[in-house]
Amino acid sequence: MLHARVVLTLFALSASLAAADPESPDQKPLPPSPSLVSGERIWPEPCFSHWPAIAYTDESRNVVFALPNRTAGQAGTIGWRGAEALPFTTPTDTDRVSGLLPLPLAPGPRSAVVKLGDKESAIELRICEARDAWPIAALKDGFPVDERGVPVVLLDRRRNANDERKWLALHNRLARPSGRGLLVGDPLEALGGNAWSEADADQRPALDDRYPHHAVLVALARIGSPRTIAWCPGNQALLGAAWNEEEVRILGAVRTRCEALKILPRLVLIVPPLPIDERLRELAVQRRELLISSATVQDWAIIDLERVAGPAERANKVGDGLFTRYPVGDAQAQVRKALREEMAR
Repeated sequence: MLHARVVLTLFALSASLAAADPESPDQKPLPPSPSLVSGERIWPEPCFSHWPAIAYTDESRNVVFALPNRTAGQAGTIGWRGAEALPFTTPTDTDRVSGLLPLPLAPGPRSAVVKLGDKESAIELRICEARDAWPIAALKDGFPVDERGVPVVLLDRRRNANDERKWLALHNRLARPSGRGLLVGDPLEALGGNAWSEADADQRPALDDRYPHHAVLVALARIGSPRTIAWCPGNQALLGAAWNEEEVRILGAVRTRCEALKILPRLVLIVPPLPIDERLRELAVQRRELLISSATVQDWAIIDLERVAGPAERANKVGDGLFTRYPVGDAQAQVRKALREEMAR
């Protein structure tokens, strides 16, 4: 009987509330279901999909453009404003057009003009000297852009013997800054811990699934006056299957910016250990050799985590057949100690 009274009471209360709150005549009707409305395709705007983060003045480079293919078999052109346009015809078997456009190797804003039928649009790009302030604010699909989302290319010079002699001469004229050391890159996290936790430094994690070295450019857009700049690349570029030799250009770009700022911090490369993945070993060895040789030539100090932590089979081991991506336990403690001591120098 009690149960029946509760149900009746709730039913009466519900009916009373419904009667007390009639539908407002000003209430807007619900929109129709998307399944009942004919759709209109929203096409993406023309854009650059890939561009070099750092380009040298003595090389030929391209940017990759991507255009929507609204009308198959349509004639169009693309070219830098004020320069000769390149003709093309849209394909008949895809809804997207992509191609290469030669990159101008001079600083300044650029605009590529795209003409398709009676429609004209422009794609912006910024080319900036690496010695000037870096306007990089974020990554878009792994590539650097400014605060408006415009792609940014840093223009640097290729290092040669004369440049290295100039850098060494700076040791006699520039003082090392006194600001707090800067630690940038991959914190090498494993089992809830990381390799940076004991380092007294301005810690700036810079991560991306495919191009983590591009994230470093974002993190170093504002350098300040650190006494040390230590870069920890980690192994994500290998794991993301996107590593290429242009990663080492970060080393030169950082030096170029420091020269322009007239500061001489201690530059340190924290070379990542070999990954546990056997399929990546050969490429990882090649990468480590390139990083170490490039850093040595450009007067970066080296901390080799393969030597500090030991082989991944031991350093990354959690249990039988179970491994972390980076050193853990005692090996992680050794890496923390090495970084703590380096950042205290």
